[in-house]
Amino acid sequence: MNSYVAVLILVLVALLAWSVSKLGAAERVPEPTYQRLAVLPQGVEIRSYPALNIAKTSMKDASLGQSANEGFRRVAKYLFGGNRNREAMAMTAPVVMEMGDQPSLYFFMPFDRSLEALPATVDSNVRLQTQPARTLAVLRFGGFARNKVVQRKYRELQRVLAQEGWTVRGPLLYMGYNAPWTLVGRRNEVALEVERLPLP
Repeated sequence: MNSYVAVLILVLVALLAWSVSKLGAAERVPEPTYQRLAVLPQGVEIRSYPALNIAKTSMKDASLGQSANEGFRRVAKYLFGGNRNREAMAMTAPVVMEMGDQPSLYFFMPFDRSLEALPATVDSNVRLQTQPARTLAVLRFGGFARNKVVQRKYRELQRVLAQEGWTVRGPLLYMGYNAPWTLVGRRNEVALEVERLPLP
């Protein structure tokens, strides 16, 4: 029994070390720059993002599950060489899901490339477009994202924004930053596009 426990502990330590090494690699993935405009209660950040180029696909439903996995694979295939030029491009973070009436998933394209310089898609379900500049209210949380957790954080974000005088302009966004094999230090965010309500 003692030898079994020792082996189990060794395996867990090895998994933890491997996960930490993967976390370090994930942190080197390029992310979009933004300006932090304010920090609200509960750690909600108001961020100003510039216009960014994205590769986007529709999803069957607005949930973390099979539809999201299919969307991820579709856009990842474009990014990793499934395009007109057969060009593999660098991965970026986060992967973004729009969880509204018309759910979709998108990746940000390499930040040094114009929309015109990106290779054409070969899958008609993947669209290249420019995401206009916008202001997002963002709430960060850790662990493995589940639909119930995302919805709970969404309600928490809505409460803070209502209390602080911000109005929402679009659907819920879920932003995931980590590979599935990352076990520790995971980063998830829920976000809403917002604007400040005018003072009376």
